[in-house]
Amino acid sequence: MADAVAGRDRCGEQRLVSLPLSRIRVIMKSSPEVSSINQEALVLTAKATIYYQRRF
Repeated sequence: MADAVAGRDRCGEQRLVSLPLSRIRVIMKSSPEVSSINQEALVLTAKATIYYQRRF
């Protein structure tokens, strides 16, 4: 778990985001207007969430 917070995967390589994308996908799909989610939109939403967390 500490590796995920640091932004590294199990192999030690740098990850793009440190949040679980599957959980973000579930939250996004909970909206009735959303039918499918593009992978790029998912990563962008995760990165925006990380920036928001760091600011506040």
